[in-house]
Amino acid sequence: MPLFKFENGTANRIGQKEFSNEKELHELIDSNLEEIFNLRYIKDEYITEKHGRIETLAVDEANRPVVIEYKKIKEIGQLTQANRYITWVRQNPDSFELLVRKNIVNFEGEIDFSNPRIICFAQEFSIDDKCLALSLNAELWKYRYYENEIMTIIREEEPEQLIRNKMTGKTSIEKIVKEPKKAKSIDEHLSGVSKELKELFAEINERILQINDEIERYTTNAEIIYKTSLNFAYVALQKRNNALRILLRSATGQIRDPSHLTEVIPKTHGYGKITHQMHISPKKDSDEKYLDDIMDIIFQAYTATQ
Repeated sequence: MPLFKFENGTANRIGQKEFSNEKELHELIDSNLEEIFNLRYIKDEYITEKHGRIETLAVDEANRPVVIEYKKIKEIGQLTQANRYITWVRQNPDSFELLVRKNIVNFEGEIDFSNPRIICFAQEFSIDDKCLALSLNAELWKYRYYENEIMTIIREEEPEQLIRNKMTGKTSIEKIVKEPKKAKSIDEHLSGVSKELKELFAEINERILQINDEIERYTTNAEIIYKTSLNFAYVALQKRNNALRILLRSATGQIRDPSHLTEVIPKTHGYGKITHQMHISPKKDSDEKYLDDIMDIIFQAYTATQ
């Protein structure tokens, strides 16, 4: 991807450069994992007994294990290696959790081993890589490194497939739709909660998804999570309290809240940019202003990802 700097209306191409070795790339990204991928670093170059040396281990905002595999340019077998490492995580949850507790100060919550993530980082990926990533539910991220210490990082697109229209006989290229793995379905989250709480969740869920077509929703065993490039709202249905607990992102640690619906999450809890939470009761769900105030706060969390 060419990159230009405009000076006095004239375009000047910014030249690309290369890392001297893979370790230099590895260390640079690892030291900036929170800013780039919103991940908490655990350990790099971790040696296992049978699965080899894992380049980087991390956890994401939803406490899902993450394995990262780096390549300076492109290399056959990167995804196979990463899959071997994530197999170690699945087979050794106690060892992984010990690493987390040892290396992340004040780590809280349960680790979600049901839906771990694979991230592969390189300059290029082949069609074989993209097809295998689809099967493994892995993420492929491409980078370019430029002069003046500039780097671009973009998510690799999924492979395309050739579709033949049975009526016309014509073919077209379309994206393969990848279904995300679900740890716990929405219906399972709603099971056993009161009718009023279900209705409140349904209203808030609909309004969140209407903010932007790019908003994605996925689930863990504990929460229903909404994201764009980053997670911005975590919703937990609390049966005992008959309430929704909503964790929220902020850009600066501040949220405008004239109705005093939120409370600050202490930094010692280790949630990073997830700085505020709300506990929402269904007893006021007929109050339109109450819902508008809730959505104003959630919208602020959404804009923190833009």
